[in-house]
Amino acid sequence: MCGIRRQRKRKAVAAIECAIVLPIFIFTALGIIELGRAIMVHQILTNGAREGARRAVIPGATDDQVHDIIDNYLAATTVSGHSRSITPSLANAQPHEALTVTVSVPYGEIDWGVIRWLAPDAEMIATVTMRKE
Repeated sequence: MCGIRRQRKRKAVAAIECAIVLPIFIFTALGIIELGRAIMVHQILTNGAREGARRAVIPGATDDQVHDIIDNYLAATTVSGHSRSITPSLANAQPHEALTVTVSVPYGEIDWGVIRWLAPDAEMIATVTMRKE
């Protein structure tokens, strides 16, 4: 008799342990997946900014050409809703002047829910600076 009572108590304890640990485990796993995606998207933004900067430093390049390169690069990925800028404008840039290409995207456009809950208005930004030829 005593053994049956212990088995029932043990099953109840296992159910309670599962109810406590399972949500923590699931939240941690989703957080790891979200962090991996954030790192991947940051690398994509950095690569897009780098490709734009490589085009921007070439003599005769225009802002529209650089924007098209960045847009085309990001269109081939899972990133949408981005913005881009070139400082200073290529129309005013002098040879050997530092050009900064910035690409940004709101977290709301790239996350799967976890980061948006933690930082709803945050943006991910990638910046590349190169000297004009």
